[in-house]
Amino acid sequence: MTRAGLLGFPNVGKTTLFNALTGLEAFTAPHPYTTTEPNVGTVKVPDSRLERLAVLENSRRITHAGLELVDLPAVRSGSIRGLGAGREPDLLLAVVRAHDSGAVPVDEHGTDPVVQAEDLLVEVAMSDFEMFERRNERLLKEAAADPSLRPVAGAIARAAEQLGEGTPLRQPAWSDIELRAFRDMAPLSLLPCAWVVNVSEDDADHNMLVGQVRQAVPATDPVLAVSALIEEEVAGLEASQRAEVYEGLGLGEGATARVVRTVYDALGLVTFYTVNRRDARAWTVPAGTGAREAAGRIHSDMERGFIRAEVATISGVIACGGWAKARSSGAVRVEGRDYRVRDGDVMMVRFSV
Repeated sequence: MTRAGLLGFPNVGKTTLFNALTGLEAFTAPHPYTTTEPNVGTVKVPDSRLERLAVLENSRRITHAGLELVDLPAVRSGSIRGLGAGREPDLLLAVVRAHDSGAVPVDEHGTDPVVQAEDLLVEVAMSDFEMFERRNERLLKEAAADPSLRPVAGAIARAAEQLGEGTPLRQPAWSDIELRAFRDMAPLSLLPCAWVVNVSEDDADHNMLVGQVRQAVPATDPVLAVSALIEEEVAGLEASQRAEVYEGLGLGEGATARVVRTVYDALGLVTFYTVNRRDARAWTVPAGTGAREAAGRIHSDMERGFIRAEVATISGVIACGGWAKARSSGAVRVEGRDYRVRDGDVMMVRFSV
């Protein structure tokens, strides 16, 4: 399951956003550092297409895709606590606060989201710098005795220099050899990052705030505005009531769908579907995944014994009135193992064991 880590300074609304997206009730309080250990929850990915497909096929169960969300302890100056190598998130969701509230005190970083974004970039880079600098010192000595280590030592030295300037590692392109040299250190600044500007419902121009933050962060980092408090309050409502509130407040589809879409876009993920009377299910894979490898996500036997995949678009299946009608109308095609799965594909895998 894809994992996103919520990162931010104290009292920016990280845990409030975590609760809003997961439907959990992690403890929050109007003072800093209430999150001392990571909170972990799962976000059910909203998917109306999957639900319509399940109705057409009379599926007894609907299994949505999921996003694991980790609410990391607040960033303290000179200290960032992550999850450790092997458990690091696939992406960082950096939260910055853009409003003042009498109920929640303001941290030393204030309520200017641009200042917080710039400070957070430096904190993450410097946290990685300390790790790379220690490794660099050791590798320089080892490379002097073993010439085969010089390419790795050179990559670590260049990375340490960049981090020392406050620049995250994800900005330039690194070779596969260099990335392998970094991997066991699990640097946070190498991870893709999306920014959430936590706004007040009274903020008139969210687009202006988003634009200001976008200018302050790497060009590859997406930025979106969310009112975490409103989203937490709405999260406990029934789906129909949530839709009414979103419409009344002009919040569109709500934060969950927008955050998930941002994460998927940043990581280059696509969703495909399987459906039968027992289960209608959404699966998430990287864009460019072959049909055989995608079948392996369903079951390892399907990958080993893959013969072919019958494929149709989910919009086509819904328009035809179900899988059987889509097949009879010619909307279903046969693809081989090298077919690259596309977002919105419905797949029926044929295999032999």
